[in-house]
Amino acid sequence: MPALDEDRKKWVVREIETWRRGKLLPEQYCDFLQNLYLDDLTDRPKGAFGEAVRRVGQASGKQWLLVIVIFSLICLVVLHFSAFPAALQIAIAGLGTAGFVGLGAWWRERLPARGLLLIGAGMLYLFGTGMAVLSIHGWTSGTGPIVLLALSSIVWIGCGIALRFAVLHGLGWLGMIGLYGWMLSRQVPDPSWLEVQVFWLPAALLFVWLSWFTHVKLRAAGAVMFATALILWFMPEVYSALLNIDRAWIQLEFLVKIAIAGIGMFRLRKQWMEWVA
Repeated sequence: MPALDEDRKKWVVREIETWRRGKLLPEQYCDFLQNLYLDDLTDRPKGAFGEAVRRVGQASGKQWLLVIVIFSLICLVVLHFSAFPAALQIAIAGLGTAGFVGLGAWWRERLPARGLLLIGAGMLYLFGTGMAVLSIHGWTSGTGPIVLLALSSIVWIGCGIALRFAVLHGLGWLGMIGLYGWMLSRQVPDPSWLEVQVFWLPAALLFVWLSWFTHVKLRAAGAVMFATALILWFMPEVYSALLNIDRAWIQLEFLVKIAIAGIGMFRLRKQWMEWVA
């Protein structure tokens, strides 16, 4: 059983390294114990940084050349980004985002943490490069940021659903809620208390229904929809506080809505917990 013995040896070496990191044994004792199982102490397990350095040292000349070329291209694009035409800048933003998301989706099953990190980096890259394009061309004073937020939110929602990434999906709906509030403030600058409630509460009920409707095929989406519905339930008071609409009653409205939501969620807990579980 040589393979089993080798596996046991690796397991013992890893355990000794864990004792070393946890200061359970002095360094010299850990070295002595590992020396019983390793021919060379340089072969002992390394931390994340040490493992990364080891992989860099083992890279071939072609891999080094590829990394140098890619890094050089990135530096050239960053340095000359403002000199590119607007169409090329938008294309770079789109292609870069697609690259991050594609790599993240590819790594998602093998290394979930790395995959999610790349997907998140792609979403930040999209918004960051979008803001850079708006700033370069002087579009930040108009509706440019609003359009960018709308496009980013659509991308976040789409990627969140397609990749089953609940946090990204939820951020997309938060962006949409912000856009909806901005549109309401422009179209109805002085609403009454009843109008504010009508603006938001039907949307909350709609998302409760969507939570039930989507939970069968997209369980993570059902949870996101339900969380969005809860946010929309309290948005009339948040909106009123931001626009100074009947501020004297906001605290009472919050308490009443918390009580209604709490009683409703308690009475219907068997139903909604199945949607979001």
